[in-house]
Amino acid sequence: MGRTKYSDEERDQILVSFIRAAREILDEEGIENISIRKIAGLTGLNSATMYLYFPNSDVLVTMASMSYLEKYCRTLAADMPLMNTNCSAFLHTWEVFTQYAFAQPKIFYHIFFSPHTVPLNEIVDEYYRLFPGQLSNIQGNVYEMLHSGSLSERCWAVFWPLAEELGIAREEAELINTLTLCYFRTLLEERCQDAESMLKSAQLSQKMHDALEFLLRQGEKKT
Repeated sequence: MGRTKYSDEERDQILVSFIRAAREILDEEGIENISIRKIAGLTGLNSATMYLYFPNSDVLVTMASMSYLEKYCRTLAADMPLMNTNCSAFLHTWEVFTQYAFAQPKIFYHIFFSPHTVPLNEIVDEYYRLFPGQLSNIQGNVYEMLHSGSLSERCWAVFWPLAEELGIAREEAELINTLTLCYFRTLLEERCQDAESMLKSAQLSQKMHDALEFLLRQGEKKT
């Protein structure tokens, strides 16, 4: 007998079921304890079936990890009126991002800093194709940022309009963007080592905010 042929809608439902099962394990056991066997057990399908829909386990785990960005996206959507200038959009997206990243540091580290076998932008596009409602009511530079792949591209999408407005040269803006990401990664790695302390999360968020304002001041001095 040949393999069952599914419609596109049925295929998407199977993809979603795998992603939701993986998310359940992430919630209960953490990303370090996830396995294809456990995911398959929750879906009632076998491990071999998963590889008919995902090229490898990393893509599935990364898509499940993307679901942790939903609250972040919804917060940004609700806060759109607060981001009516390039400066407020840049600072507030980082404020909200660090809030959620430091709450789930290992998940966010996996998404944005772990090596992926498939380009992250392709994983992001497929995830939001399956869950389009998670980007509803988000517009402009923020929407472009959320649909980007790498964190560098995401940061650049909201920073470059501000850099242009401030008259920061592109070369200087690219350096600021790189320094921003390097510092954030350092803070996120620190948070991963102490993932239980909420006080630590607040302290690191404040450090990130102070660093952003410092880097902006340095960029303005160059103009």
